[in-house]
Amino acid sequence: MRGRPAHTAPAAARRHALADDFTVRYRGELVAACDPAGDVVDSGPYALAASALARRGAAAITRLLARYDQLVALARSRPPGRAVLTHGEPHPGNTILTCGESGNSWLLIDWDTALVAPPERDLWLLDPGDGTILRAYAEATGVVPEPALLELYRLRWDITDLAAGSRQLRRAHADTADASKTWQLLRTLVERIESDAPPR
Repeated sequence: MRGRPAHTAPAAARRHALADDFTVRYRGELVAACDPAGDVVDSGPYALAASALARRGAAAITRLLARYDQLVALARSRPPGRAVLTHGEPHPGNTILTCGESGNSWLLIDWDTALVAPPERDLWLLDPGDGTILRAYAEATGVVPEPALLELYRLRWDITDLAAGSRQLRRAHADTADASKTWQLLRTLVERIESDAPPR
């Protein structure tokens, strides 16, 4: 793949890849956690606090989901030919340096999250915030990253963390380091999206 523009892949490489359907796993459970009339079960040390957090942040979470749905509709309106084979988690932990006679190369590994999707699915995570990666991508490919689609994938990352975390802490769990980390993540996410919400 060396020397090829970003996101270029042979047809055989994407033939069996699924297309991104923009589904957020456990979204229904996140919505249920926000319902003030729903059942609350003391299933572990963080269960009651997580339920209270979800209900307190319900308005902000609902706005987040509505914005995500708007962006999904926009993404679906884009030409199918704009979709590429994406990795899904192109962070440093999923790279490996290979050494060979022709030189060293960085490769992406762990392709279990691969999907055919807008290129922004990978680009939002690579962008350091100054636009350098996005400009370089546009120059290399001729495809200009769209801010709205970058936002879509940023939001999906947050919504996925909220949904998975809420599910974990609403089910039976013990006071483990993992549960504590999940609780801290939920608190941070809800506080952030509440602070991002427009004033009433």
